Amino acid sequence: MPVNKRKDTGKWGYRHYYHGRNYRKHEWDTKEEAELAFYELQGKLRREISIIDSNISLVEAVNEYLLYSKRVNKGDWRLKAIMSNFRSFIIPFFSADRKLKNITHLDIDSFIDNQLLRHTKKEITKYTIKHYVTDISALFNWAIREEILTVNPMRKVNTRRIRPEKIIKEGHTPVEIKICESVLAGEELLFLRFLKFTGARLTEALSQKWPDIDFINREVIIRGTKTEESLRKIDMSEGLFNTLKELVKYKHESGQYLFHHEDGSRIKRRDKIFKKITEKTGIKITAKSLRDYFCSIVGTGDDKYTPDIVTASKLMGHTDLKTTQKYLFSLKDSRIQAVKIFDRIEGISTKVSTGQGVEVAEHGAKPCINWWRCRDSNPGHCEYESHALPPELHRR
Repeated sequence: MPVNKRKDTGKWGYRHYYHGRNYRKHEWDTKEEAELAFYELQGKLRREISIIDSNISLVEAVNEYLLYSKRVNKGDWRLKAIMSNFRSFIIPFFSADRKLKNITHLDIDSFIDNQLLRHTKKEITKYTIKHYVTDISALFNWAIREEILTVNPMRKVNTRRIRPEKIIKEGHTPVEIKICESVLAGEELLFLRFLKFTGARLTEALSQKWPDIDFINREVIIRGTKTEESLRKIDMSEGLFNTLKELVKYKHESGQYLFHHEDGSRIKRRDKIFKKITEKTGIKITAKSLRDYFCSIVGTGDDKYTPDIVTASKLMGHTDLKTTQKYLFSLKDSRIQAVKIFDRIEGISTKVSTGQGVEVAEHGAKPCINWWRCRDSNPGHCEYESHALPPELHRR
């Protein structure tokens, strides 16, 4: 029963979800009074709000769920992604006319098996499968909340097998970015530099318009739609200022989009630029890579200034600081310089070798094969020693 006691006021009350709304009230001195009030609320809601048909089909449930998602202010991009996943993969597998209540955990397991088979053929990644399952889970959570279903089949589904392997990002170095720029010219080069100096998402860059460029105050308004913080203002660095000034030469008479076709219409894709870079340099790079590079450079800083993570988050257009932290993997040179602080503080020479049997004269280490396993120099090494075991278990 959703009856509880608030720690701050000491009052009893209830918290109840019904048809997408949250009903909360804590104003009673005893638990019995709160329970009675909760039963009265349930009766009132059932009388005033009609229960959705429990025989609803999958496609009808998806449509209702999308309307609910729109009502709770989910972003347009997220709504498009949900609709695309259901329409292209989930609904065709389960069939549109199937009753939502008839979909069991075994059916969902079969769907995952089918997607893992595509993963084996390298058609999709586990991240994609995880997105599909997340959308299915969200649909059933909504159905439980709306009291369309009483049991959530996702509870019996083992999702560990679709857990993506964690990969450490390897960022591009400034030298690699310069090499990528060297194979481009004209408007293509300026497009790459715009991404590099703004950290804009691909769709944000392709949607950028000249009215949002302020040369006087040296500011650029990025009108993103992915998150609440996507709409942001970026101050121009000298590199961005020069890039935009050069880009004015390619400005269409309509004066709308920064990057456009010959007729002035908006460019929707720029895959050829990144394919050209990869073919000529062997460096695999995307618009997302340049966004990573921007955040890495800004977050890492230099000897003169290193901005705080909040500033970096605002420049990236993130809602959550945790998202920004994922980007701050830093460049390799910066990581090396960071750990060398220990060497400078403790006066450790950087000439120490890690080879087997190498003697380091300045530290007085004794030569030995696999020195970290020698009892004389390191009695507590990782292997078990006879003195660490009971007498009856000593090794002979």
